[in-house]
Amino acid sequence: MYFVGTDIGTQGTKTVLVDLQGKIVASSSAEYDVLTPKPLWAEQWPDVWFDAVCRTIRSAVEKSQVPKERIKGLTISGLYGGSGIPCDADMNPLRPCLIWMDRRATKEVEWVRKNIGEDRIFDITGNFIDSYYGYTKILWIKNNEPDTWKRIKWLMTPYAYCTYKLTGSISMDYCSAGNIGGIFDIHKKDFSDELLNAMEIPRDFFPKLSDSSDVVGHITAEGAKLTGLMEGTPACAGGVDAAVSTL
Repeated sequence: MYFVGTDIGTQGTKTVLVDLQGKIVASSSAEYDVLTPKPLWAEQWPDVWFDAVCRTIRSAVEKSQVPKERIKGLTISGLYGGSGIPCDADMNPLRPCLIWMDRRATKEVEWVRKNIGEDRIFDITGNFIDSYYGYTKILWIKNNEPDTWKRIKWLMTPYAYCTYKLTGSISMDYCSAGNIGGIFDIHKKDFSDELLNAMEIPRDFFPKLSDSSDVVGHITAEGAKLTGLMEGTPACAGGVDAAVSTL
């Protein structure tokens, strides 16, 4: 019995194929760049990630020489996707993702500090007001790209987007929801209606929440063709790289 784990990093994606004891049987990696069109900006297109995910999974599977029917599961983790990937109703990305290192949302930080307050954000979310957090980047899109904002159906994490492309299933894990920073109620373990309403961010942008270990879908025929995995292979929700690495 074998499993595939893939991590989408800021500068590259890595995949390992492991046995039941966690021994690495084969691995593969692919590199890419961060887009920095202006000072403080840092963006990446999600299909660059997806291409790297597919190539590294296929490479690791081929290197391992393990029969695909013996590979029993896939999990994808990844970088903190900041704003999330703004997608339309057909799950087409509307713009590059504002990743964790993007710091453009300075005006949004000041607005939240003035209109909601550091103490209230901390009481509900356990986080602070800082442009690192995804909720400030989401507000930046709302304030600066109204045409994009009107077309958003989903805000997807990097790994949930890639899992969707391989399975057709839409998901989000709890640690990613919490890592958005200023809209997740850590006491209720759900998004905060109070904070979402204050920031005018629709709850419907975010998929149903799952534990990182939950099976959220199965590899489709197209996903099997792209990765070399068997159609029907289970895929788990995954999570933020820093969080899952503590396991």
